[in-house]
Amino acid sequence: MLADTVASAIREAISDGEFQPGQQLSEVRAAQRFSCSRNTLRESFAMLSAQQLIHREPYRGVFIATPDAAYVRDLYLARAALEPAGVAWGTFANPQALVELAQSARAFAAAGQPQQVSNINQRFHRALVAAAGSASLDREMSHLLARMRLTFLLLIPRYPDIHTDHIESNVRLAQLIAQDKRADAADYCRACLLQTLEKITGLLEG
Repeated sequence: MLADTVASAIREAISDGEFQPGQQLSEVRAAQRFSCSRNTLRESFAMLSAQQLIHREPYRGVFIATPDAAYVRDLYLARAALEPAGVAWGTFANPQALVELAQSARAFAAAGQPQQVSNINQRFHRALVAAAGSASLDREMSHLLARMRLTFLLLIPRYPDIHTDHIESNVRLAQLIAQDKRADAADYCRACLLQTLEKITGLLEG
C-alpha cells in the first residue's frame, strides 16, 4: 500500500532528524518529495497522527508533534515494557557485536560528534527489540524511535549531553547480555529507561 510506504519514509525522515518539533509540513512539497498524490499523503498523515508523530490543526495544516511531559512519559513507559522483554527473551546471535556497537559511541563522543552518538544509541536500542524476532515489534520500535528523535531535538538546548550520558549504561547493558545475565540485564535496562524518563520529564516540567 503506497500510503504505508510514504508514512514509513516520513517516519524515517523524522528519525533522521530532518524535521523539527512543531514544524509545519507543506502538503504540496511533501507530495512532490515522496512522489504521491495529496489523497495518498493524507492517508499517510492519518497513520502518522495515530503514531503521535504529527497532528493536524483545523484551518492551519499539519505539524510535527511537539513532545511534552505526558508524551515523553507514554513513550518511555512503552520502551520500558518493550526493550527489557527483548533483553530477557530475545536471541542475540553475536552478543559481543552488541558490546562493540555500544563501545563505538565513545570515539564519536570524544570527537565531539553527538549526532553519531545518537545514531549508534538508536541502533543499539533497536537491536534489543529486534532480538525478539518479531516484525510487528520491530515496526513498533521504529515508531518509538521517531518519537524519541523529536524528544531529543526538543531537549538538546537544555540537556546537551543527552546522547553521551547514555554511552556507559549501554556498554554495561551489552556486557550483561554478553555474559548471559539476562534477568540482571532486563532489570538494568528498565531501571535506566525509567531514570531517564524522570530526568527528561523534570526538565520539561521545570
